[in-house]
Amino acid sequence: MTRLNFTLSDALPSLPKIGMPVTIITGFLGSGKTTLLNQILQNKDNLKVAVLVNEFGDINIDEQLLISMEEDMVELDNGCICCTINDSLVDAVYQVLAREEKIDYLVIETTGIADPLPIILTFLSTELEFLTRLDAVITVVDAAAFDAQHFESDAAFSQIRYGDMVILNKIDLASKEKIAELEAFIEDIKPGFRILQSEYGKVPLPLILDIGLTQEDNYQDKVSEFRRDRSSFNNHLANDGFSFVSFQSDRPFELEKFTRFLTEQLPNNVFRAKGILWFQESPSRHIFQLSGPRYDLQADDWAMQPKNEIVFIGRNLDESLIKQQLDDCLADLILPNKFSLPSLP
Repeated sequence: MTRLNFTLSDALPSLPKIGMPVTIITGFLGSGKTTLLNQILQNKDNLKVAVLVNEFGDINIDEQLLISMEEDMVELDNGCICCTINDSLVDAVYQVLAREEKIDYLVIETTGIADPLPIILTFLSTELEFLTRLDAVITVVDAAAFDAQHFESDAAFSQIRYGDMVILNKIDLASKEKIAELEAFIEDIKPGFRILQSEYGKVPLPLILDIGLTQEDNYQDKVSEFRRDRSSFNNHLANDGFSFVSFQSDRPFELEKFTRFLTEQLPNNVFRAKGILWFQESPSRHIFQLSGPRYDLQADDWAMQPKNEIVFIGRNLDESLIKQQLDDCLADLILPNKFSLPSLP
């Protein structure tokens, strides 16, 4: 991303959008943040919504999965927003504010291992305090996968602790008993929390945009500490031990080999994977999503030269082993695309 060198004095005379509401969408790996963001973009009617996307990794998969919004999207530097504190975030917000057209909302989708607290404090302790209004922090939770020991991650619980609302997503995959237990667990962490249930991130926009839930006064002590020493707010990745492995290739996978990799070789310390995949047996582009033990492939048309791009996120990953296993899945020869895609187990 091109670095923008704004100062507050430069910006104020030319930025009529002071007070622009900001919604932060956070949530652990695979919870459905991008799906929720797509729901917002599909149902925004005449509202002008600007989007900031952020990923942990060096391949931007989420950007390719979002509805096309090229002129309304600013891509943050790869990595966790809270860990690249925070000039890139500040500059990206300035880029949105500097646009000629009026922006009704700014929505930020964090990476799944982000601690939202440093992001919140960036809006409350920098010059963004005078230019934006932090409206709500929305935490998306996978109702089927989340539990009290959720991957032993500090970030997973910070996302609930510092959220203003929980969207309990994927309720179609969870039992009523599991949903009730999870709601009780969330209530114990943050009494009086507003909880919405959803399937595929389908939530009416008036319930999540311009709702004024963030109470800035609750953060005043932390704002002072953040201004003194930002580095103390950015140790969660070291605590959690998260890393990523990215893989790209201009050769297609063989479907049978890739399926065997997923079912027999994928390490259990991979918590999330996503990618755009090219199979020798199919002319289609395949969107690959893995969350915990669940994965699927969705086919659509290529809009560019076919290639494989995939990112794995987990704890203490063996990068060389995973890359070697993926290399072994590549086709030896590129054959004509005349086969239909078999169903994955």
